[in-house]
Amino acid sequence: MPDRSANVQSPELSSFMGAETERPTDALLNDPLVEGLAWLWSRDPALARKIERRLDQVGLRTPPEPARDGSVTLSVIDEQGRSVRLHSLYKPLEEADRLVANFAPQDATAVFVYGLGVGHHVKRLAERVPEGVTVFVFEPSLDTILAALGSSTLSDALSRGRIRFLTHIDRPEWINLFTPIAPAITGGLIEVEHPPSVRAHARWFAECRSMVNDVLTHARTATNTLLINGRQTAQNVIRNLPWYLTTPTADRLAKRFAQQPALIVSAGPSLRKNRHLIREAVGRCVIIAVQTTLQPLLDIGVVPDFVTSLDYSDVSRRFYERLPRDLSTELIVDAKANAVIPDAHPGPVTMLGATLAEGMLRELNVRRPALRSGATVAHLAFYLAEHMACDPIIFVGQDLGFVDGLAYAPGTSYDDVWGPELGPFCTLEQKQWEQIARDRNILSRIPDIHGRPMYTEQRLLAYLRQFERDFAQSPARIIDATEGGARKAGTEVMSLAEALASFCQQPLRSPAAGHPGLSMQRIDAAMRSIEARRSEAEAIAEISRQTLPLLEAIIEQQADQAKVNRTIAQLDALRARMNDLGATYELITQLTLESEMNRFRADLAIGAADIDEIERQRRQTLRDIENVRAIQSAAEQFAVLMDEAMTRLAEFPDRTNRTGASHASRIDERGEPQGPADNAGGAA
Repeated sequence: MPDRSANVQSPELSSFMGAETERPTDALLNDPLVEGLAWLWSRDPALARKIERRLDQVGLRTPPEPARDGSVTLSVIDEQGRSVRLHSLYKPLEEADRLVANFAPQDATAVFVYGLGVGHHVKRLAERVPEGVTVFVFEPSLDTILAALGSSTLSDALSRGRIRFLTHIDRPEWINLFTPIAPAITGGLIEVEHPPSVRAHARWFAECRSMVNDVLTHARTATNTLLINGRQTAQNVIRNLPWYLTTPTADRLAKRFAQQPALIVSAGPSLRKNRHLIREAVGRCVIIAVQTTLQPLLDIGVVPDFVTSLDYSDVSRRFYERLPRDLSTELIVDAKANAVIPDAHPGPVTMLGATLAEGMLRELNVRRPALRSGATVAHLAFYLAEHMACDPIIFVGQDLGFVDGLAYAPGTSYDDVWGPELGPFCTLEQKQWEQIARDRNILSRIPDIHGRPMYTEQRLLAYLRQFERDFAQSPARIIDATEGGARKAGTEVMSLAEALASFCQQPLRSPAAGHPGLSMQRIDAAMRSIEARRSEAEAIAEISRQTLPLLEAIIEQQADQAKVNRTIAQLDALRARMNDLGATYELITQLTLESEMNRFRADLAIGAADIDEIERQRRQTLRDIENVRAIQSAAEQFAVLMDEAMTRLAEFPDRTNRTGASHASRIDERGEPQGPADNAGGAA
């Protein structure tokens, strides 16, 4: 039992204990309910407080009843006011065993249980899940949780820290809870439904399962994006090192436009309804375009103050191909974005921080700040507006779904891509509908801003949920002036004309956010750092090459553990050398995220398997062989990327001079300005 004296003292628990003063102290401390509440106070004080208040108000309304097999059962009142028995009156333990018999919790990376009852099935699951795996129990009834805590059924599972109760439906809270463990959830989630509990609270569990599906979609999208784009992300950061070193940081924009409106322009199909009104916002709010809308805005005479980009693909180049060379719009670009984006943008550039870049340049101690990590350019635009303390933040063109059979607003660069295919029998509208129809297997129906059904797809739905989580935490007033698209919790819906009339009638008070240009002062020092990383990567590849035959020898030597031990001693020496290169090893693993995920899953399977030590050793060695092969390959590729980075760094000063772009307002290694000064990027 946790030491109750070490935890937050609860007046509710004190009064509960005080009510039992006639009982002996040792009996009270051995009471399962007191132990359960003490555990809950140590893990979830907010829920503990609610449960104790419930206990004070109504007492133990649904106490457990004895069952014929010596355990306990439980009856509750359902949503229609009827009594429902949650477990067998005769053999609830056998019933629990049957419920979980078809699941393999020993292979689980996470467990979701819908309905607690008195906890027999939860106990069975918690006994069998691998160490460190949490059993999340969705249960709306505080009375049922009280009964389970008081029955001693869950005592062992609670003491091992395996249980987490979720009693109310809260999408932003659940996304915050599950996003950090998204790889675990997607790696081996087991979902177990307790039918009597679900029938007793049918409406709640229907909403719960719908919300969980949304959250799981978000988690899977995040994980798949990480795995699919992990290697590309690392390559992009490495190729962006010249920009990382030379552009100013976003610190200069912090609170720059405090309490002044921002307008975020996205490329949803509803943008066609009100794009023409954006001209009225120029100089009266900070205009932030996502990269897809930059050229369409310029085409109508609107020069945005900022444009955001974080796209991994070099396809993004098309958004910058027709931009004027004297463009003043400042690009706020994530270091993980494809290097063609800052290379192609003719205006001023500010690059955001990235841990990978800091690690590669660790001798320079760059410490470039980052904004929050977002899934899309629109998320990044929102975080930029928050960083500048804008209020309100107005969205337009942010449909997050398909409106009128369209995926994008007309006039974007997608029109150029489809142009060669157009003709009397193939229209832009048809091409857009074909793109939507290709995703028919991942389409979902959600309410639009008017409460009517509309279609979206899984990725857009995940982006919507992330926005809703962000809006719930934002201090700013959020206005959805899209005039179509998905309903977004945490926003006020109005037309763009109404938003402009309400918030954008006065000129911006802040001066333009001047851009100081590029600084080339640390190029040579950076090249020395990159040369060091290359040498370290070569050393890691060589250690991996020496490690592989030793691991393979262990498999062959298993019948003679004395030989195995001598081989392990050789491996220990190599491991010590690898540990000395730990910082660069961590950088290289960014190229092996899928291998890291496979290792994580293998560890769980090995830990849960009922096998002898020889078989465990064999499986662990096979796991390590695959991992070391991946590390060797990644280290070799990393060294090649370091060569490319050194070439780009060496050529960068001359290349930016030749472009004549406005971001080439440079400061040379002596600190002297080179080329014309440029204060572009302002919003005045």
